[in-house]
Amino acid sequence: MNRFGTRVVVLFALVATFPVALTALVWLGVSHWGVGARTGEAEMARTHLQELDAQREAAVKRLCRDDLAVDTLLDERSREMPAGLDYDRLFRGSMEAAGLQALWVLDSLSGEVIATGHRHRVLGDHAAELTRQARSADDREFVVLLGDQEHQRFLVRSCSIARGRAQVTLIGGHRLSELRSLDPRRLVITGDAGKRDEVVSELMDAEGVAQSVMVWRPRIDRRGPPLLLWIACVAVLALGLALLFGGYLNRWLQSSVDELTAAATRVGRGDFDTTLRDSPGGAFPATATAFNRMTRDLRDARERLRQTERIAAWQEIAKSLAHELKNPLSPIRLSIETLRKAHERSHEEFDALFDESTKTILQEVERLRDIVDEFSRFARLPAPQLKKTDLREVVAQAASLHAEGEAPVTAELPGTPVEAFVDADQLTQVLHNLLRNARDAAREAHPSGGGAVRLSLQGKAGTVYIRIEDNGPGIPADQAEAIFEPYYTRKEGGTGLGLAITQRIVTEHGGRIDVESRSGRTVFTVVLPQR
Repeated sequence: MNRFGTRVVVLFALVATFPVALTALVWLGVSHWGVGARTGEAEMARTHLQELDAQREAAVKRLCRDDLAVDTLLDERSREMPAGLDYDRLFRGSMEAAGLQALWVLDSLSGEVIATGHRHRVLGDHAAELTRQARSADDREFVVLLGDQEHQRFLVRSCSIARGRAQVTLIGGHRLSELRSLDPRRLVITGDAGKRDEVVSELMDAEGVAQSVMVWRPRIDRRGPPLLLWIACVAVLALGLALLFGGYLNRWLQSSVDELTAAATRVGRGDFDTTLRDSPGGAFPATATAFNRMTRDLRDARERLRQTERIAAWQEIAKSLAHELKNPLSPIRLSIETLRKAHERSHEEFDALFDESTKTILQEVERLRDIVDEFSRFARLPAPQLKKTDLREVVAQAASLHAEGEAPVTAELPGTPVEAFVDADQLTQVLHNLLRNARDAAREAHPSGGGAVRLSLQGKAGTVYIRIEDNGPGIPADQAEAIFEPYYTRKEGGTGLGLAITQRIVTEHGGRIDVESRSGRTVFTVVLPQR
């Protein structure tokens, strides 16, 4: 399926599922994400936490104030008597009676753990740190973190009591898991509250720094799966119908689009006789009618353009030919007038004037013949007879004919055959014209010697590149586009048809000629398809 078909199917899917999606969003917004309901639930959780904190505060103060086990412990430690009772068991009973889940009894001076009411004991540096935290928190609640697991984290309060030289610190509280007993899936302890979460409580350490927050998160479905299941079934059904109808519509439209694309491609290649069926049963009858009208107009415009181009071309050629023919006629006329005047006056040097004038006349007549011959070749240039040819032989032969002289040609040929369908005779004419121009340019720039021309051949990715490089003066930038025009020349005595014929031959081979020039270097590149 192409991009057009994909867009059609996606559009129908969106249109079909929009009502279902809108219904689901409204239901979720009203039933599940309602601000009022969420705020009420969070407030209930906040009240529950406050009640637990009040219970915790009262229980810890009561233990410090009138617990028999604490009194007995202080008496023994103030008189430096050995422990005579199982204080772990005694404080476990006190902890459970107070409704706590954790209880530590520590020596306030040494940080030693004297007894615990629960099974999670702390030793060494952890006990000293726990004593320091209790001293820093004073009578505030704070978080005790003894590990990464939730059962190793507690929210506690502390108190201290002294008697004689003995001083103990009691730390009691609840596990964080107990704080979430209302709904563990919705009352969550996290490091960062989300956009839809409502903060219930901040959990501070002994120094008052927030370690985490407890938030209330809305449940995805409060009323169970039936409604969501129904919405999902409707959405799947609507999506299936949309895909089915979209696929059918895509096939119907795609056939018409493919036909239009193929017709446009043929027109782009020059086949202006292409037409489309413009019957009412098609997907785009108006487009087909407009397309047929366009191709008819293009045929008419092409014929008019051809006539205009032929007229303009012959006008330009006639203008250039008249200019070229006019140049030799002027010296011929002057020579004949000079002879007539000398003959009338019986000039004593008539023989010398006759000889000089007749030479001038013969030279200019020869020049006229060259112009006419070049024009005849340009006008009658036959269509190329394409044959599979190894271009190395054509290039090597052209280079050998120009290997001698003041600006010798050096050839660089690949070691493997470079074959292409060309007219070998016409391609040889192209190379001779370009090499002759390159050698003339090199000799012009280096009259005392040093001119050089390099001819190279390369085949790459189905294309042939023939480069002719010289070290001549270069082509001025304002003349680079005019060098292929008929009768344009920069050489004394040139006809101006050599490069025009060269370009025409290369164009009829399906190729082109690229020119790159600067002072001291000019490169003509003949680009031909290998086919």
